[in-house]
Amino acid sequence: MLYGRFFMLRKWKKYGCILFLLIALPYVITIFINGPSGLTAPKQKETEVSVQSGGNDRMTTMSLDAYGMGVLAKEISMDMDIETIKAQAVIVRTGIYKKMTEQEEGKELVFTDPFYTVDEMEDEWKSKMQKNYARLKEAWNETKERILVYEDQPAYVPYCRLTNGKTRDAKEVLGTDQYPYLKSVDCAADKNAEDAFQSKEIDGTGYEITKQDSAGYVLEVKQGENVIDGDTFRNQWELPSSCYTMRQTDKKTTVITQGIGHGLGLSQNMAEELAKEGKSYKKILEYFFEGTVLKEVAEILDNTE
Repeated sequence: MLYGRFFMLRKWKKYGCILFLLIALPYVITIFINGPSGLTAPKQKETEVSVQSGGNDRMTTMSLDAYGMGVLAKEISMDMDIETIKAQAVIVRTGIYKKMTEQEEGKELVFTDPFYTVDEMEDEWKSKMQKNYARLKEAWNETKERILVYEDQPAYVPYCRLTNGKTRDAKEVLGTDQYPYLKSVDCAADKNAEDAFQSKEIDGTGYEITKQDSAGYVLEVKQGENVIDGDTFRNQWELPSSCYTMRQTDKKTTVITQGIGHGLGLSQNMAEELAKEGKSYKKILEYFFEGTVLKEVAEILDNTE
C-alpha cells in the first residue's frame, strides 16, 4: 500500500515537470535567442547626425542628444539658473530640428554649429565638470523632445548674450513679416550688466551712422560713398554688439558698443533675471517668442511626413 502511494506520487511529479516545461519553453527560447531584454519592448534607436567638427572638414557621426548637449554647453554658462539653461536647451533643439525639416532632398545634412565634446568640457570646466555636466544633462533631459513651433513648423529662435536694454524687431532687422513672434521686448536688466558698454579703436575715419532701427541698433554705416550694412560693419571690426556709436580723431575711430550680440530674440542675461524672479523656462520662452508654441518633436515630424 505504501509502495503504491509512493509510485503514484512519483508519477504525478513527473507529469508536473513535463507540464512546467511545456509552459516555460517559449520563454526559455526567447531569452536564449534575444537575451533578457527580449521579454521587454525593444529600445528605440537613437537619432544620429553628421557633424563637422574641430573647425575643419573632419566629419563625425554622433547621437543627436550628444551633439545637442555639446552645443548647449558651448552656448551658455552652466553657472546660470537651471531654468535659463533649459530655455537655451529648447532653442538649441529647435535649431537642430529646423535644419532637419528644411533639408534638401537627396543632400546630406551636416551640422556645423560649434560644440563641446566631453573631453573639451573637462578641459573647460576642470574641477566643476561633475557638477556642470549634471546640470547640462538635467536641462537637456527635462526639456527632452520639446521645441518651439510657429504654424506647425520649427520656429526661428535666435538669441544673444546681452541687449542694449531691449530686443530688436525682426521686421526691421530682416525686412520680412515671416517672424511676427520676434518683437522688441523690454530687457531693462541688460543696461546694468557687466560688460554692457565696451569700446574699441578701429582704423580709418569718416565713418557715419546713417540708419538705426527703433531699438537703437545700427542698420547702415557710410564712409564717403561706401555704404555698409550695420551688422557687416560689426563683423568686419569684430565688435561685440550691433548697437554702437562712434568718436573720431585725426587717424582713428573709437567705437563704443552697448550689449553683446545682434540683439535679436532671447537675451540670456534678461532670461537669467526672469529665472531669478521665479519664472519657468516655458514662461521665459513665452516672453521672448510670444506667438510660438512649445510642442513635442514627434508632433511636428508627423505633420511633415
